Amino acid sequence: MKRHLHHPLLPLAVLLIVSAITMIRLDRPLIRGDGTAYLAWVDTLVRDRDVDLANQFERFRPVNTYQIAWDDERQRYVNIFPFGVAFLQAPFYAVGDVLAGAGWPDANPDYFLQMQGVRQAYSLALMAGANLMALAAIGLGWWMARRLAGDWSAALVAWGIFVGTPLLYYSTVSPLNSHNPGAFLMACIAALLVVLTGAFRQADEPPTGAGAVGLWIALGAAAGLMVLVRWQLLLVAACAWGLLAWERRWRGLAIATLAAAIVLLPLPLIWNEMFGKPFVVPYDETTGDSFLRLPVNAHRVLFRTVHYSPVLALSLLGIPFLWRLDRRWALLAVAAIGAQVLVNGSTRDWYGGDSFGARRMAELYPFYVILAAALLGRLPRGRALRERRAIWPVIGRVALAGLIVYSIVFLFVFFVFSWTNPRGVFADSPQSMWSYYLDHPYRRAVIDSLLQTHLGPPAWSEPGP
Repeated sequence: MKRHLHHPLLPLAVLLIVSAITMIRLDRPLIRGDGTAYLAWVDTLVRDRDVDLANQFERFRPVNTYQIAWDDERQRYVNIFPFGVAFLQAPFYAVGDVLAGAGWPDANPDYFLQMQGVRQAYSLALMAGANLMALAAIGLGWWMARRLAGDWSAALVAWGIFVGTPLLYYSTVSPLNSHNPGAFLMACIAALLVVLTGAFRQADEPPTGAGAVGLWIALGAAAGLMVLVRWQLLLVAACAWGLLAWERRWRGLAIATLAAAIVLLPLPLIWNEMFGKPFVVPYDETTGDSFLRLPVNAHRVLFRTVHYSPVLALSLLGIPFLWRLDRRWALLAVAAIGAQVLVNGSTRDWYGGDSFGARRMAELYPFYVILAAALLGRLPRGRALRERRAIWPVIGRVALAGLIVYSIVFLFVFFVFSWTNPRGVFADSPQSMWSYYLDHPYRRAVIDSLLQTHLGPPAWSEPGP
């Protein structure tokens, strides 16, 4: 028994089980809002196998408000949202199509057709896909973090950053979006970079031969898919390519670039079919206005990121510790985060519209984990932790645990506010939502009701909007 308790993979197993339970309890198989635009893409590519959205406009008429629009100039329906998520969710949607054809599961078909345009089986399959991608990102985050901290510390960091950022919400309550697959692909890229550069452990030699070629191809394919999922993440890929150029890995860089270019081919082909031009910014093309401006709101994006997810303060504090361990990776992490702060601060809706926290910064999950692990890994453990002089390590670990607890409670504060506030707004500042929650006379009853009617298995047959 003792031998099993010290198995090196036990922390990973516990992490994945706890993460899966966390997600299942909050899962909601209902596609709403921006998710309808992504649903239209996956529906047309899997069921119709074309980019003509006429069928999708009819199918999603009950819930379509802005996602699928008629373009008078081109005389066709257009969708300005990126389509890359459809490639990742296609296998799950295909499974949902088979299940729907078999009539199981098919609870309340009229309700689901009215509320999301397709039957329950489809959204259940998409929800499962989002859960699996989140689990993969968490597992890869742990694998990278354990190089910087102990196995159990890495597990705590990987889970804590997941539940402490909008990634949890956009992997469960709102399962079809670009943030969940974006974080998954970024975790794949970060893990591949760790292997291919031998990062954090000098004894590890980067792979060579045919195996290395396969990894370089995988790196390029993941980067290409990541850009198809969220075009803003092109800047993160550029930062990764900068690291490889700095290390003069020219052969691998060439292979990865070729693979990425091949994976990106659907971008000009689909945009040319839909907009008559291979390279466009769909929002600009359909509105005549510019989606991007100067990054005048970059500081607001950074403040919002930490304000709604204070656990990320530990990641920012980890920057100097990662710098001492590996300056190139510290620069990569800072550049990736900084690039996203700048690009998101330049968008028209820098706050992300109706969103929980800084959702567009959630894809940076693997870099947050690496930085926090660098901080935690430099704090003494074991015998050193029990010495009197180890007061700061104790404070650090208590702070991490406290921030995780706060994040979980704050999520339910948001739930109560979002679903019951009389103004009907989706979210507000943390202070406003906390004030509303603390003043609510029946907050515990509201949470119990939400867990029965909106979230988790009890609500899967008819989840509230």
